[in-house]
Order: sequence, then C-alpha cells, then structure tokens
Amino acid sequence: MLEFAILGFLLDRDMTGYDIKQMMVMRTSNFIDASFGSIYPMLKRLEKAGLITFAEIVEGNRFKKMYTITSKGRDHFIEWLQTPCTFSPFNLEFLAKLFFYKHLKKNDAILNIELFRGTVQDAMEKLSEIERTIGEGMDPFEYASLQFGRTYYEMVLNWHEKLIDDLKRTSLE
Repeated sequence: MLEFAILGFLLDRDMTGYDIKQMMVMRTSNFIDASFGSIYPMLKRLEKAGLITFAEIVEGNRFKKMYTITSKGRDHFIEWLQTPCTFSPFNLEFLAKLFFYKHLKKNDAILNIELFRGTVQDAMEKLSEIERTIGEGMDPFEYASLQFGRTYYEMVLNWHEKLIDDLKRTSLE
C-alpha cells in the first residue's frame, strides 16, 4: 500500500521524502501512514524498479532529493488504481487483544479499553483539525476519505463506550 500511496502523491507533483511524509500526516493518516524509516527504503525500491527518478537539488544549504514519477510508474499506479477492490476482514490488534481480555481482571480490561478509546479520540481530533485547516482545499475523493475516517472513528468510539458500560454492569472478575 505504501508503494501506491507514494506513487499517487508523486502523480500530483514532484516531492521530497519529507514532503511525502507531510502529505501522509495531513491527508492520509487515517488509513495509511508510514515513518521516514519506511518511506526512504520504499523510495529506493521504486527508483530501482524504474517507477520513479530523483534529482538532487540544493535548497538553502541542504541537498535534497526531489522525486518524480516515471511513465512506467504512472502506468503501474493507474493499473493498480483500476483494479477493483476486494473486501477482506480487517486485522486489528485491538480486536485480537479484546478477544483475550477475559484473562485480565475486569478493571484492568476496562482501563485498557479506556486508554485505547483515548488514542482513538486523539486521532479523531487530528482529523477534525485537518478538516478545519485544509478541508476546503481537498478534492471530493480526498474529502470522502477524511469523512470515512471520521465516521469510522466515531463508530469505534461509540462501540467502545457501550462496551465499557456493559462491562461495568457485569459481574466478571
């Protein structure tokens, strides 16, 4: 997925690795995000495969690599984009852990659920900030992706709130 996110960003404009990371933070973090430690090796693989090229530029006193998608990279990206999506069950760590929370004391399980819910709330606030700052500048598909993230996070928050309420009413220990 990272490969195609990078190619898609480069289809819009030439970018540095730093620019790509910023695009992920500001535009796609609710469904794809990567560290610099993942982005730069992927850029090397894409360059080696002939899907992108780079030029070294000087900005201020620093050398930077400006990456450009090649026609081969564009064709590869468009081919991927045109392939219909298939549905598959998601694999989320929080569900795997939740499944086994019966092995924890009830209060510890509730605390972990509340902590996780807090991280989801933080992510929701981040999306709200993105919408406030650049929402009007997004194309309809970018905006739809943002709205999906917000709706998904709301569902996760509401589901966990109900779970916590239900657990507090049970006599598990």
